Amino acid sequence: MDTFNTFPGNMDKADKKAIASEIYGNRFHADQTLYEYLIEFLLIFVSDDNDKDNPKERMRFHNPNATGKLHYTVEPRIGLKRFIFFDKNKKNDAINIDRIAYQEIMSALKNKVEGCDDEEKTELLEAIQDLFHGYAVVLKKRSWCAQAMLPLCPEVVFCEAMPKSKVRHALVWDLTADEIERAKVDTEFDFNKHNFLARGGELYYLHLLQGLQGKEDKRGKLEYLLREQIETQGKKMSSMASFIQKTWEEHMGYEGPLKQQLHLSFIPESAYKNIASDSVDELINFMSCRMHPVQKIELLAKGVMIQVMRMLSVATTNYLGTERDCWIMDMGGVTNGIVKRIASNSFSEVRNTFTTAIGRNLKSDDGKEKIKIINKARKDSFDIFKQKGKELRCIIPTSGPFERFSMPEDGVRFLVLALIGPGQKMTFDMFLEKLYEKYRIVVGPAQYKKMQGDGDISLANSFEENGKSFQEFLKATGFLTELSDATSIVINPYEQMKGEG
Repeated sequence: MDTFNTFPGNMDKADKKAIASEIYGNRFHADQTLYEYLIEFLLIFVSDDNDKDNPKERMRFHNPNATGKLHYTVEPRIGLKRFIFFDKNKKNDAINIDRIAYQEIMSALKNKVEGCDDEEKTELLEAIQDLFHGYAVVLKKRSWCAQAMLPLCPEVVFCEAMPKSKVRHALVWDLTADEIERAKVDTEFDFNKHNFLARGGELYYLHLLQGLQGKEDKRGKLEYLLREQIETQGKKMSSMASFIQKTWEEHMGYEGPLKQQLHLSFIPESAYKNIASDSVDELINFMSCRMHPVQKIELLAKGVMIQVMRMLSVATTNYLGTERDCWIMDMGGVTNGIVKRIASNSFSEVRNTFTTAIGRNLKSDDGKEKIKIINKARKDSFDIFKQKGKELRCIIPTSGPFERFSMPEDGVRFLVLALIGPGQKMTFDMFLEKLYEKYRIVVGPAQYKKMQGDGDISLANSFEENGKSFQEFLKATGFLTELSDATSIVINPYEQMKGEG
């Protein structure tokens, strides 16, 4: 088997047919939803592991200098998940053992409520269910055990759980059986298939971990900010979730929480290294902003996806050894037609870069499966880039010709808060330069000229109106103040989080 340098070091390469793994790592997968990138990243962060070689504390990162296979240990909390999702599941695939288990947890919780009648107890529990379910972000047509919530506290950062249907249909409810048999109601699931938590958030976690090498101060600060968001801000919801899960564990007679160890895979050592510290700094800036915790976590999910899109684009050009691709943003305006055409051509060049990288990595002995292998690699790289970009509205239109980059409000909001510290400001021209430097985003004429280098810059003036449209957009969203006709200031209006780090 061929080898190449990985992060963490001393990791074997994945299946040689997965040609995208040498470019992007093992692995990005097309079926992972936008929110599941953030959920999977936080799942690793909130988990602990007592691995003797590479131990990990809860609410901490792994040692950035660790080598070999890294692990994390999750608590599936199937009882809590069943309480939240089972009765509201629209997919009619319920298994009898889960119907019984749902009735049992409702009964056990009712027994904990004092001072009211059965009807009032039912209303109270249904209100709590509605509260939790109101933060559901992944439902689709999935089974109840594969659905997910906004990660507002550690207890609701659920791991993947796929039902072992044949086994589960055969299970019989019996609280008099030994603990291993009793526990099968919660353990006969696949927790490690990576169908939905498909490693995309894991690769993002490794990307940040690489960026934290030699930066203990930033590691401490980022850990504090993430703990503040998930643990401190989510304290009330955490208490309710913990109470529900512990009530279930007591009812089942478990000696302690059920656990499952999972392992991390790898990213190519040089795929994202040149932007890793940027991602860390941007995440620290963003997490340092004091804002409503639900608004913050929703915006974070979109920001993580924007950073993942940058990862995919940068890894592609790093693999080819070429200059980074630029993202020309069409912001409308009088000269929209010209910029629209240029932006559309630029997007086509980004697509061609992905195609070239995948083709170059194809082995000569792949033979008859060549087309299948290429399509799979494209699906798990460029198609993710394009699909998630359209979901974020960073790529427009949703369908039809002239596909090109644009800048939606949430995208602007994240980029301002990530590139400018809380309470800090910079001129509009400086912000355009920062966007170009960190993301190769082209909005105004100066950035277009820089992108062209020694090439044709005759169309640069068309970007004057594009820049003005972006300026008005920033002003409308509350991030820009005009000091004079010639000077505008972009501001991060949020207060800085105070505390450790």
